[in-house]
Amino acid sequence: MEQAIPTAGPRRGTLRFAAVLGALLLALTGEARGGEYPVASGDVLRITVYGDNGLSGSFPVGADGTIGYPLLGNLPVAGKGIEDIRKVIDDGLKVHVANLSVAVAVEIYAPVYIVGEVQKPGKYEFRPGMIALELFALGGGQKEAIAEGESGSTRLASLRQEYADLGVQLLAQDVKRARLEAELDGRPFSYVARDEIGTPDARIVQQVVEAERTLYELRREAVETELNSLEQQRVGFVEEIDTLEKSGKLRDGELALLNEDVKVASAMVERGLTSKTQLREKQREISSTNRDVLEFGSFLARARQNLTVIDGRLVSLRGQRRGDAASELREVNIDILRLRRKLAYTVQSMAEAGIALQKKDGSRQIAFRFSAIRLVDGKYQEVEVGQTDPVLAGDILRVSIVLAEEAIARR
Repeated sequence: MEQAIPTAGPRRGTLRFAAVLGALLLALTGEARGGEYPVASGDVLRITVYGDNGLSGSFPVGADGTIGYPLLGNLPVAGKGIEDIRKVIDDGLKVHVANLSVAVAVEIYAPVYIVGEVQKPGKYEFRPGMIALELFALGGGQKEAIAEGESGSTRLASLRQEYADLGVQLLAQDVKRARLEAELDGRPFSYVARDEIGTPDARIVQQVVEAERTLYELRREAVETELNSLEQQRVGFVEEIDTLEKSGKLRDGELALLNEDVKVASAMVERGLTSKTQLREKQREISSTNRDVLEFGSFLARARQNLTVIDGRLVSLRGQRRGDAASELREVNIDILRLRRKLAYTVQSMAEAGIALQKKDGSRQIAFRFSAIRLVDGKYQEVEVGQTDPVLAGDILRVSIVLAEEAIARR
């Protein structure tokens, strides 16, 4: 929500702002602080159980909006009033222990933060009923204009160059993200320029895309080369195992025949039809064949083990590319988020520099926009707030300048 706050020069404007704000807060604070305070993530609750000190203590509210409480486990408390939380704990404890009385209070409130066009951005203590304008006042009000002696034109030109450089960096990261997503999904790499990226000159886009395409092809070829090598080794081990298994069946047949020969020779020796020498020769032949079978078994076991290792390396290699791409993709997404924020801050600085360049008579109306970054359903979201809207514990209040004049916007 845009709010117009009059100023008259850097220092006189700050004093006038403080005077107007003081009067406004006296009129608004009573109404803004009505209603029961909703507990927020980052608060610390003081729970006192009369009759059992072991159940009393301080319990911080986690990022998921819950507290870990004895006997009852994780209790969702974010967004609830103190009385509602007290009743839940009281009812839950009655199931386990009778005749207990429970009291709940907020021991420590999560701090609030203010950033943007303020004199003193940072962390401040939260008080129930605090409104956006009150936190703006704690931050010192409007940031002073560009210091005297600094060339506004030079600063604006520098900011424009910084904005252009950030645009190229954002493009490069967005193209890299497209390449990593292609590697992760196992599909061909392609990139279509998007307007929201603030795409620079088409030649720059082409250069960045071609550089990423080259890297994509090099990585793909390297992985495919290693995969082909492993596949060839696997085929070799499969053929070796097949040959050894067939050879083993033949040896088993030979051993069976030798055992029959030994039985026949033994029967003939018992009848006196042949000498024991021939029997011992058959027995030595069986012993030699058994040694060959044992040696053959070790060859077969080693070949099977090698095949298992190759299969493992194939699975690992196929997953490694996707794992590396996923890890890099996470970092790229973070970098893109940072670049977008830098771009937003640069645009804001350009707006400030444009306003300073347009000042001629020392007095103008400057509009401010207040927005709060807060946890909603476990995720941070940015919502616009008005001057008199309540600030929630843990909020990050952003103050931005709004350019209402087309001439300033063109500059």
